[in-house]
Amino acid sequence: MASQIEVKAVNKVFKTPGDDVIALRDINLNIESGEFVCLLGPSGCGKSTLLNAVAGFSLPSSGAITVEGKTIKEPGPDRGMVFQEYALFPWMTVAQNIAFGLKVKILGGRD
Repeated sequence: MASQIEVKAVNKVFKTPGDDVIALRDINLNIESGEFVCLLGPSGCGKSTLLNAVAGFSLPSSGAITVEGKTIKEPGPDRGMVFQEYALFPWMTVAQNIAFGLKVKILGGRD
């Protein structure tokens, strides 16, 4: 059986005017359905970079990430992300903030 999430030979390099920054180097990971996984490490070790790649927000420079056999090319409704910083609309109620994503998906942003 294929892994639900597979990270295969993933590298991420951020181009800078000076030296390039290697954020991920040859990362391999298989997560099966029902597994609970925790990424631990010091600040700057690539945890958020890897999560952003799995979410489809920032794709790897090389290698591949698949979810249920489908290559990640962009964010999608099959994956969720909880951000470290809150990203709520302060003028909306809690219920309105929770409903916002569904409203956009169903109505395409129209009222």
